Amino acid sequence: MSDFSFIVLGAPDQHAFHLLRRGIDLGYVQLDKKAAAPDVKSIFALWQANRPVYIPAVLNDELSRHATAISQSRLLYEAVLNGDEVEDLLDAAPYATSFGERFQILSSRIDEADPQEIISVDFDVMAGDQLLMEDIWMRISWLSYHEEDESFRFRFSFGMENFDDVSEDPQRQLAAAELSQCVFPESAMLTENEALITMLRDALNISTFNFVERITYFNAPNGGAQFHHDAEKGHLGVVYAQVTGETFWLALSRAELINEMMQFMRDEKNLATLATLFTDSLSSDARVFQVFCEVLKDKAQVSAMLKDPANEAMSVLLNESKPFFKRLVDAGYAFHLTAGDVILLPQASMDDCAWHSVFCVGDEAGEALSFAIKPV
Repeated sequence: MSDFSFIVLGAPDQHAFHLLRRGIDLGYVQLDKKAAAPDVKSIFALWQANRPVYIPAVLNDELSRHATAISQSRLLYEAVLNGDEVEDLLDAAPYATSFGERFQILSSRIDEADPQEIISVDFDVMAGDQLLMEDIWMRISWLSYHEEDESFRFRFSFGMENFDDVSEDPQRQLAAAELSQCVFPESAMLTENEALITMLRDALNISTFNFVERITYFNAPNGGAQFHHDAEKGHLGVVYAQVTGETFWLALSRAELINEMMQFMRDEKNLATLATLFTDSLSSDARVFQVFCEVLKDKAQVSAMLKDPANEAMSVLLNESKPFFKRLVDAGYAFHLTAGDVILLPQASMDDCAWHSVFCVGDEAGEALSFAIKPV
């Protein structure tokens, strides 16, 4: 459980966070106390239980060391937001110098069937004049369809997203990771941080690992990520580092999430509030809500429903219900990340993982790094 204590407020004050995401207003939350950094034994225990691990201030010394790169990344975010040509940006300093002869821009493309995609840029990986690998890409995508959400992400990978099994080609994974570091050199805050790497090796009981399937986020006001998991074949979990700005999180194991949902649905007052929300957000047909209530009585059906990312009824409960949000906050599943903080998310499988929900805090977009941990 989180060491944080949060108080949900009915009205704002100077120490409260206003949590607004994609037009959904969940009210105000106040931080009561700051958590201490866990030791290796505690990290191991939380990880084994598929619970998130919050590690405050672990990257504080790295922020000034990588200040120039962080400032440049902010300029890149603003240029993309402004509609500048991404290929032109990458073909100029400092990116062209960083790519050197190793990465050559092949082409750019836009998937017209994906309204969240801004642009994808494809690269060839070279060794002198020899082509080593192709189809390594950087994909820039909006985090939502909401017009007032300026959050987007830079993802680095290869092949067909959500189709190819990237774990089967570790060399391409490493090439995509290398490309991400050329665009975002501040990635070294994690990848070259010997103290952090040693701590992860000891706490997760692995001899060596790589940071792969890398994403750089810019979470903007009114934005963030709805409840989800990041489980992917061959990965142990994810390390998320707050580089600039602030984010507020709800994070807990999948088993805890299922239990909290089932307990929540046993309260008649909660059902009445949720029924109104269903009518406003999903369907005026009372049978839709009745079926959902019946499903939430059976753990196996709840588990199956969580595996369907397109389930709108589940999304209403997880992302729009203020009483459910308050329940998770009061139960200690809330975290507040500021620059220099890290949160670890176990993601061994769809059944054994930490689910999480992220909100931007403050008036400006903040940068964050999210890297998968893959054992060697």
